[in-house]
Amino acid sequence: MRARISLSPDSTFGLSTFVAIAIAVVGAALPARAVAAEADPFAAAPPAVPQSNVAAPSQQAPASAPAGSDANFPTGLVERLPSSAYPEPVIRGLYGSSLWLDMQGLQWPYYPRIGVGISGYGWTDLAFKRTRIGDPTQSAHSTLLFAQGRFALRLTPTYTNGSWFVQAQAELIANINQIETQQTATRPNVIDTDDLWVRTGVWQKWDVTVGKFEAFPVYHLGMGLDLNTDERRGAYDGRGPGVVPQPYLASYLYYRPQLPANVALHLYPMRGLRLELLAQWGTDGVINSLGGRPALIYDLGWIKFRVAGEYQWLFPADPAPAAHNEYKNRGVAGSIQFVFAPWVEFGPNFGRAVTDFFNEASLQTDPASAEISKSGDIVSYGGFLNFRPLADMLIGGGYNFASFTNLHLNTNTGENDRSTNTQAFLALQYLVHHQLFVKVVGGYAKTHFDRGFDGLASYDLDMFSVRLRLMYLY
Repeated sequence: MRARISLSPDSTFGLSTFVAIAIAVVGAALPARAVAAEADPFAAAPPAVPQSNVAAPSQQAPASAPAGSDANFPTGLVERLPSSAYPEPVIRGLYGSSLWLDMQGLQWPYYPRIGVGISGYGWTDLAFKRTRIGDPTQSAHSTLLFAQGRFALRLTPTYTNGSWFVQAQAELIANINQIETQQTATRPNVIDTDDLWVRTGVWQKWDVTVGKFEAFPVYHLGMGLDLNTDERRGAYDGRGPGVVPQPYLASYLYYRPQLPANVALHLYPMRGLRLELLAQWGTDGVINSLGGRPALIYDLGWIKFRVAGEYQWLFPADPAPAAHNEYKNRGVAGSIQFVFAPWVEFGPNFGRAVTDFFNEASLQTDPASAEISKSGDIVSYGGFLNFRPLADMLIGGGYNFASFTNLHLNTNTGENDRSTNTQAFLALQYLVHHQLFVKVVGGYAKTHFDRGFDGLASYDLDMFSVRLRLMYLY
């Protein structure tokens, strides 16, 4: 369970308090913004068809000298993060694209001064979804309308002596009907926390980060299937989205942990090479989590290689035999991206994982047991393509396939049960005055369920969806 503060009428810390804090902090930053305006990525409009977001030498110090002469003399105690806080030693992607929004393992916020950086984002979605259900025991179809939003206020206090630094970061999140947050029907609006970490190291050389944060991304989905959207889950019915196999992104330890903590060593030994050695440690009170995830990104700008492997052990805190349910998960995923600025970027992805479930009777091998359906193999693959037909406009498409084959032998078919998830999307995005991202995503998903382990018939279902997003980055 994520720690949260509800916005119920009886809450002592509700939305009004959150907004008051946000206004106060942003107000404190206003005097400093004028000083930092020359480094603000949105202070002046970029070229009509920008080649890159690489900062000029006058705006960002090179890796050999990350600290300027004013390292210990900040322009303001609190300020909006300048463009140099989002490093781009080589091109990340087409301006405004999904690759451009992905920091790809770079050490950020790069803020070589003493002060508090402010940044964040806000987005709202309007979405439509229609699902056709092949299970004769359910209704033939369902139609749902979604309206949701997410706002992040990111605070990054930093101290540095010029090369060594220490940072803390907290992301305060306000949600409206956010799909992947913990909520109830009576409390659909919550305040949550994403990043919450402390980091220390040497600028652009190495650092150690401890807390709640995402690991290096190695499987890029493109301009659709955004996190925290129903479209991301695929086609599901009354059984819920948890039974739909998801694209494997080296994702057991990728996402921010809800209660355990991540501990990661990041190394930047040479230009373009980024390494992460991540471990996870903690418990939710019932299940302990222990694991490791090494990841490598080699980035030449026009071509990028990413790969990660991981191992996760989930075991119970209670030693009683009746409570003995544990998982051992391991896998590897990787991708290649190509960027030919300013026109096109694309790349394939692949992931492969194995999960083993154990209970008090050890690993189940009885073909008649439903427990054996929890153990099996995951395979996923896909790719994306984004291109720019006009200045400030992007069109993106993507396809992903994921399957889970469990250890249960279906006596009707003579094969192991297998569930699959096929997802495809087409997205159109326009950047209004280089400030407002307007994106429309049309999606299709098809899921196949084998039901041999519980004696029910197998069936298919598919989903058609449309989503409109407005997003502002600050």
